[in-house]
Amino acid sequence: MGRCQLERDSLSFGSVAAVVELSQGGEGSAPNLLHAPVDRIRRHLAAVERRLEGIAATELQQRSMREVSVNCNVSMGGSWETKRVVLTVEGFTLVDRNAQEGTELTPWSEVSSPGPEPSEPSMVETPTGPLRRITQWWRGSSEAGDGARSNLYQAEMQLPNRRITLQFGAAGPPELMQRLWQASQGNRDATGPGGKVQPLLDLLGKCLQGERHGLEIMTIYQEPLPLPGLNICQVRQQLSRNGSSNPIQRMHEATKAERVVSWDWNQDVLPPGQIKFFEFKQILPGGLGPSETRVSAVYHLEPDDPDQVILHKATKPWDVPFKDDFLVYHKHIFAKAPDGSVSLQIELGLSWIGSPLKLGPFKATIRNNTLAETLGSGQALSSCLQAA
Repeated sequence: MGRCQLERDSLSFGSVAAVVELSQGGEGSAPNLLHAPVDRIRRHLAAVERRLEGIAATELQQRSMREVSVNCNVSMGGSWETKRVVLTVEGFTLVDRNAQEGTELTPWSEVSSPGPEPSEPSMVETPTGPLRRITQWWRGSSEAGDGARSNLYQAEMQLPNRRITLQFGAAGPPELMQRLWQASQGNRDATGPGGKVQPLLDLLGKCLQGERHGLEIMTIYQEPLPLPGLNICQVRQQLSRNGSSNPIQRMHEATKAERVVSWDWNQDVLPPGQIKFFEFKQILPGGLGPSETRVSAVYHLEPDDPDQVILHKATKPWDVPFKDDFLVYHKHIFAKAPDGSVSLQIELGLSWIGSPLKLGPFKATIRNNTLAETLGSGQALSSCLQAA
């Protein structure tokens, strides 16, 4: 064979590692290996697979390959199955061994840490990040007397609605996954989803300073929407929460959003006040456009005020027509009445980017769809606040 030819767009590893090494070893290599002790064969083949998977990582990063495909054991909280995981810069896909297509792509942005507790007592190394590696995995127990070390490497990923555990025969795949996740996340836990939301932060910054020229502003309700049973302190307390108890997150989930990922409130991004980032997949009504779109949303909660709570929001869809020609702004005003009750008014602003002639009749379609979405999300947010 001479050398491995890795010019393909997809690589697959498994038992082929042994075939490659035996064919590369030269005259007499195969008989010597086949008559060697079992432990030596195991070590030899493990080294071969590690070498090949190290090449795979290099190929993906240096040769701009589209994907790397690796066999692994998979558990989603139940029994283990053998599948292929296809790794790309954007995310990963799980494929059944005998299937041509797998699950839809899961982007790295949806992967978060499973928490400090190890899922297996034999885990001995836990690097920082969402992927945890097993450096010594034992099949069976010491009481059984076999004590066979299999050297499996494990990656654990917590998704918004499930936890996935993958096991590999070499360190290359989980280390590659770790690097791909880190490259996509950047400084995720500290600052948010990265530079792609900078236009949203710029829009919020201008609106917070009162610079709203260039925005097409609409008031949603003719009369403010009453929120019976709530006072202004309860509204602020609920909006200030993190995690699934936050009514904003529940509002997105109630309005056909899937795979909702959020960051904790952060006081350092756009002071005064707090910033909270959301990313999710939004299911869209039927029509000529796509059936769903990825969405980035940035919320800003103004500092304490005894008479009102002001919540700003800037949003960008990523997969709709003319996605680069507009941004959406909302201002939620929770006002305290003299009797202590609370009402909600929403201002909708559309920021048109570039020439309005480019949009033509689609400008009215974007406006009408955004207005309908605002009415639905406003009602859902008020319901989530009252249900808490």
